[in-house]
Amino acid sequence: MTWEFSSPLTLLGEWRDRTDEAELHELLLLGFTVDLPFLEKTAIPTARALGARITVIGDAGQGLYDPVDVRMAGRSYFHGLAACRGSFHPKLALLIGANEAVAAIGSGNPTMAGWGYNDELWTVLRGHETDAPEPFQELSRWLAALSGSVPVPQYAGELLRETAARLAEFRTVPHPAQVLHNLETGLLDQLPAGPVDELRLYAPFIGGDGRALARIVERFAPSKIVLGVQERWSSYDGDAVLRSLGDVAGTELRLLAEQRPRHGKLLEWRTGDRWTALTGSANLTAAALLDAVAGGGNCELGVLAPVPSPLMPKGTATAVAHLRGRRTVRPVKGRPGLLVIGALLTSGNLLQVTLARPYEVDVAVEVSPDGSPGSWTRIGTVAAGRTAQEFAVPEFAGAVVRIVDPRAGGRTESPPVFVVHPARCARRQGDENRPRLRRGYTAEEIFTDEELARRFRYDLLRLSDLLAEHRTVQPARVVPPAQVSVVHDRYASYLEDCERTIGRPLTLKLFGGTAAPDLTLGPRWGLTVDDVIDDDPDAPDGDPEETGQGEMPPDIKREWRQWSVRAVERTVPREGAPAAMMLRLLVARLFVQLLGHGVWRLDDDSWRVPLARLTEGLVPRAEDELPDEAVQHVTAVTAVCMGLLLSEASLTGGTPHDLLVARTWQAVKKRVAEAETDIVGDLLIPPRLPHAHVLGRSEWERLLDLARSDDPVALIAAELAEEGLTLESDGGIYRVTGKFSNPVPIAARVTALLRRHLETVLVYAVAEGRWTFVAWRRPHLAVAGSRAMWPGWRVYRVPSSGTPESRLTGGEGPSRAGLVAGPVPLDRTPPAALELLELAGVDPAGLPWRLLDHGP
Repeated sequence: MTWEFSSPLTLLGEWRDRTDEAELHELLLLGFTVDLPFLEKTAIPTARALGARITVIGDAGQGLYDPVDVRMAGRSYFHGLAACRGSFHPKLALLIGANEAVAAIGSGNPTMAGWGYNDELWTVLRGHETDAPEPFQELSRWLAALSGSVPVPQYAGELLRETAARLAEFRTVPHPAQVLHNLETGLLDQLPAGPVDELRLYAPFIGGDGRALARIVERFAPSKIVLGVQERWSSYDGDAVLRSLGDVAGTELRLLAEQRPRHGKLLEWRTGDRWTALTGSANLTAAALLDAVAGGGNCELGVLAPVPSPLMPKGTATAVAHLRGRRTVRPVKGRPGLLVIGALLTSGNLLQVTLARPYEVDVAVEVSPDGSPGSWTRIGTVAAGRTAQEFAVPEFAGAVVRIVDPRAGGRTESPPVFVVHPARCARRQGDENRPRLRRGYTAEEIFTDEELARRFRYDLLRLSDLLAEHRTVQPARVVPPAQVSVVHDRYASYLEDCERTIGRPLTLKLFGGTAAPDLTLGPRWGLTVDDVIDDDPDAPDGDPEETGQGEMPPDIKREWRQWSVRAVERTVPREGAPAAMMLRLLVARLFVQLLGHGVWRLDDDSWRVPLARLTEGLVPRAEDELPDEAVQHVTAVTAVCMGLLLSEASLTGGTPHDLLVARTWQAVKKRVAEAETDIVGDLLIPPRLPHAHVLGRSEWERLLDLARSDDPVALIAAELAEEGLTLESDGGIYRVTGKFSNPVPIAARVTALLRRHLETVLVYAVAEGRWTFVAWRRPHLAVAGSRAMWPGWRVYRVPSSGTPESRLTGGEGPSRAGLVAGPVPLDRTPPAALELLELAGVDPAGLPWRLLDHGP
C-alpha cells in the first residue's frame, strides 16, 4: 500500500511496460469532473491497446468537455453519468487483469489538473488473485451497491456489478487498511472516537458554516490541532473556522505554499506514536463527511489506514487568529435543471435514454452527430413521471443526446451525453495471440541505447514475419458500414491496433497529434516520484551535444545499414503482399532518421535502392484500409523519402540513380503533391551530424511546388535552371537559352527530355548568335540551324533504337545516317517538317524568318 504516485497514468504506464505483456481486462474510472478529451489523449488509447474494457463515470452536471472535441466516447469506451442529491464525488482508478488488480483511491479527478497539475493524495492498493488485501472485498461491495443508491443508467449499473463480481473473486488476506464509503452512514461516524494527542486536517474546501469542522473536533477531542490552508486558494470562512475549532490550546494554522493547488483531502491523527489517516475524496464539509448519500449527502470514497509518518505537507506555522475576517468561499454553481445520464443503442437498434429523475413535464429528446450548433434533431419525448424511454432509430446517425424542456417562457437544455454502442466498447478478446513488439520502445532510446537498439531490430523483423503468418491464418476483419458512424471512429480504432502491435510511444511518433500533453508532475505528499509515462513526440531534435545524440560508432552504423536493407526486404517484399502499413511507415521513418544520423557516408549511395523500394511501398493499397487521418501521415513520410532520393540525383538524367529516382517519382508524384507541411515535423532534420543526408525546409518546399505543378515540363525546367539554362514555352515551341557555345547538343538533350511528356516536340536553342531548331515525332526528326552550325533543314528517319541525341551529337558536323532530305534552304520547309509543325499546332508560315531573327 502506498500513498503517493504521479497519477493513474503511472499505473497504466507500469502495466504497459511489463515484461510479461499481461493483458488488462478492466479499467474503471470514477470522478466528479471528467475531462473526456484529456482521457482520450492519455489513458483511453493505452488501456484499449492493452485489451481493456473501459468504463468512465462522472457527475451528471460536471462534464469538462465540448461534445465536438470528444471522439471515442460510447464507441471505444463506456461512458455514463451519475446524479445523486449531493455530488457524485468519488475518485477511483481500478485496473483488473487476469490474475491481479490495482486500485487507486484518492482526490484527483480524471482531468488535466487532477492527474497532472494539482497536488493530489492517492492511496494505491495492489493484490494478486490468491493474495489480495482485504479492502478489495470492501471496494467490491461498494461497487455492487453503488447503482442501488446513486442513479446511473442501467448499462452502467451492470458494468459496476460485473466489475464488483470480478474483484470479489480475489482471495483476500487481513490488511490494516479499510475502504470507507457513505452510501448509508456518514464517513465521520465510521471513524474511531478520541481523545487523540494530535489532529491534522486539510482539504481545499472547508464548509462555510463550520459544521463539519466542529463535529470533527468534537469526535476526536484532540490535545493539538494542525489545520492546513492555502491562504488564497483554499475555500474557507475564517470566522466560522475559528468558532469550530473552539478553545483547543494547541491549535496551529499551517499556511501551505501556493506554487500549485493542493487538492488532496486529509484527516490524520496521532495517539502516542501511532498515526492513522483518512484519505480519499471527502472535503471538510458536512455533505462530504457528515451526511450519507441516502440522506442527501455527496457520494464519497476513502481509505482509513495506519501511516508510518504524517502525510500533511510542510508549511509556515502561524496563529489561527490569522484567519479572522478572511473569507474565500466562492459561490457554488447550481446543478442544471434537466439531466440525462445515459443513452444506449440496443442490439435491436433502439435508443434507450435514461434521465436523472422523473420530471413534471414531458421532455423532448434530441440527437446530434457531434453536438455542434444547428445539428440537433428531435426524435421524441419522455413522458412526465418517467425516467427512461426507448426510441426506434433504424438509421440512427446521432452520437450525442440531450433533453429539452420546450415549455413557453424559455428553452432549458440538459448537458449532452454520448450514445453507447456496447459491442464496440466491449473488451477486446481474442487478441491474446496477436503478434506485437515485446516492449514499448521509444524512438529516442532506439538511437541512444545500443543494446536496446539491437533488441528492437531483431524484434521488428520477428514481428514482420509473425504478422505475415498471422494474416494467412486470420481472415481479414470486415467492419459492417453501419458500425462505422464517423471517420474518427475508424481512426481511433486504427490507432488502437497500432498501439497494440508496436506500442504507444512508436504510434505517437508515426501519427503524432494523439500525444498526451506534457504534464509537469511536481512532488506529491510523501515520497518524491518522477514517473512520467508520456514524452513530447514533437520535441525538436536539439543540438547533439545537448541531447547526447552524438555520432554513432562505425560498427553500430554498419549494423543499422545491414538491418535497414533486411527491414525493407521484409516489409516490402518483391513478391507477395507488403507488411502492415504501420510497419512500412515505421521502417520508413527510421530510414529517414538513419540518413540524418549519417549512417551512410556521403560517397555511399547504397541506400538509394532500398529507400526507393520503400517509398513506392508507402503507396496505400485497398487492403491497408487506412483512415484519412492516417493517410495524411503516410503521405508526409512518402514525400520526405522522395525528397531525399532527389538529393544529388536528376529526374531527367541518364545514370542508374537518375533512372531509379525518375521511376519512383512517377509512382508517388500525386501523393507528394498532397503532403502537408504541418505534419512532416521532425523529419526535416538539421544537418548537424557528419555524413548526414537530410531534407531541408527549402528543399521540401521546392519538392511540393514541383509535385503540385500542372505543367508536366516544370520538372525539366527546374533541373535545367540549376545548370543555368532557361526553358520557356511559347505557342508550342520550347525555347532554351543560357550560356553555351554549341546549341545542337542542348537542343537534342532537351528534345529527348520533353519526349517523355509530349508526342510532338519542338525545341529552339539559342545563345551567342547561334541557334538550332528541332522538330521530333518518331520516326521523323527535322533539324534546322544557323549558318555557322547546321545551315538549312535536314530531315532524318530514326529507328526505334535511336534518339535525337544519337543523330545530332558525337560528330564534327551534320550526320548523314538516316538522312532522308536535305540540306534544304530555310525558306523551303520540307514536307516532313511541315507535318511535324502542324501536329504540334504551330503555323509554319513565317517560321524561317523568325528563326533567322533569333526567336520563334
